[in-house]
Amino acid sequence: MSEDLSLVPPHTRTIVELGSGDCRLLETLAEKDPQTVYIGIELDSEQCRQAKSRVNLQNVFVMQGSFEDIVPRLPDDSVDGFIAVLPDPAFIDEKKEDKWKPLYRAVYTKLKRPGAFRLVTEITDEILQPVSNEAFDRWSIWLVSAFRSVGFKVAGMTEGAPIEYSSRCLDQFRGDPERIRIATLDFVKE
Repeated sequence: MSEDLSLVPPHTRTIVELGSGDCRLLETLAEKDPQTVYIGIELDSEQCRQAKSRVNLQNVFVMQGSFEDIVPRLPDDSVDGFIAVLPDPAFIDEKKEDKWKPLYRAVYTKLKRPGAFRLVTEITDEILQPVSNEAFDRWSIWLVSAFRSVGFKVAGMTEGAPIEYSSRCLDQFRGDPERIRIATLDFVKE
């Protein structure tokens, strides 16, 4: 595993996870697909240290740093897929949309055609009450609209997270599905 993009060997496909934490998800995906290179970007140095000491796969690379610094360094039209699981609210909050849209525009630019971006995110009630269907639907419509405005086409949306996805927070959030409603959105660059 390395933080230098020039050390990533030639490969068939590239998948990048934004906020990879301890790289549990990338490790699972990489074990099933050794022909693809998986790059995890994580700001937290302790999470990166844990990932680097635990994950021992030749096709997983961990980069410590911010999305805003690392994603622009990737070549345009070079990434087959991006994954973001439960991004920090600073990167998905409706009230901060103008601040996070530039990151997702960069993600769009880095994707090959056709490329995919999978977003697994959550909505909660501000006072931690159950999230109504109306609030979930309103939020879902806003998310789709926000990512369409960046250039993405919506390929699919489901309630909940993919069963094969696992992380500390995701596993915890699944335990409270009424107050923490999760959606998985699949976007494509055509």
